[in-house]
Formats: sequence, C-alpha cells, structure tokens
Amino acid sequence: MAAQLKKMVLQPQDLPAGWKGTPYQAQAGQASDDAALSKCVGGRDTQHDKVAEAHSADYTMGNGMISSSATSYRSQSDIDADVEMLHNRKLEGCLEQMVKKNLATSLPAGSKVEAASIKITPGSAGGPSNVVATGTGIVKLSANRQRAAVYLTFAFITGPLIEADVQTETLGAPLPASMLKSLVASVAGRAAKG
Repeated sequence: MAAQLKKMVLQPQDLPAGWKGTPYQAQAGQASDDAALSKCVGGRDTQHDKVAEAHSADYTMGNGMISSSATSYRSQSDIDADVEMLHNRKLEGCLEQMVKKNLATSLPAGSKVEAASIKITPGSAGGPSNVVATGTGIVKLSANRQRAAVYLTFAFITGPLIEADVQTETLGAPLPASMLKSLVASVAGRAAKG
C-alpha cells in the first residue's frame, strides 16, 4: 500500500524547473501534534487507524518549500471524521495555536512569532471535487528589529480510503495561485483513482 501511496504524492515532474527535492524528514512530535489538534477541535483522533502513509520529498527553491503526503485508513468513517474536523469552526484557532507553538520552538534565539492567522475554507475552491478543504495562513515574525511574513497554504484531498494533502510555506510572498492549483490538481487526480 505504501508504494501505491508514494505514486500519489507530489512527483518531481509536477513542479516547475528549479525546485529541488530533499528526502522527507519526519518531524518530532507530529503524532502528539495530531492528537492535540483532534482534542482541541473536539474531533476523533484517527491516527491509530492509519494503514500506511507516504510523503513526497520536501521541494525547495529560494524561500519556498512544498510537500505532500498520502495516508490510507481502515474505514470510510475515519475519512468522514477527519473531513468533519476540517469543517469545524474551532479548527482555525487550534491550528493558529499549534503553528505559534511549533514555530516558537524552532526559531533562532531572539526571534519571535508576533501573530498567526489561518483560514480554512470547506470545499474545493473551484478545484477538483475531491479537494474537501483549502487553507491559507500568514505568520508574522520578528528578529533583530526585522519583520517577516511566512505564507502557508494547505489543500486537503480524499480518495478511496485515502487522505492526501499539499502544503506550501513561503517567506515574503505567497506561492503563485496558478502554481498551487496545478500541484493540487496533480495530487487530487492520482488520489481520486486510489
């Protein structure tokens, strides 16, 4: 199953020239973050029902980073529970708290997270019908009297007993919408087939 999922995530040919892939590195505390997010929102934590998962490389160019993942689950009720959580109004506030906490621990000394704003929109935003929600965020940082903004985007995608996502993080300016749309369409098309 993992090999099948690996074909669904972003592939080098999905990205424009110039983006370089480095192997995915698991983030410490990801499972506890997922559990904490489910608890904050009041949703069901489905991570124990995962069958397999795969991650794309982390693609970088300049101040931008793009990645994706795909996960298979035991039952449709797991997918339904996660989609329900995506449509919960509490999610934005919970994500903002988590982003602030995680960034605060990873920033260099003297840096500070000033604000985080995340907006989750249910539905495909005009994209493929299996995109169940999209999200955007801005995190404002300060360090040594300098200010910067980190722009985040997320797309949450479903398939047969599958969840996939595309995430971007850019410093200074958001990723062009047309490029994001193309990347999401590539992953959504493969996820829909399962």
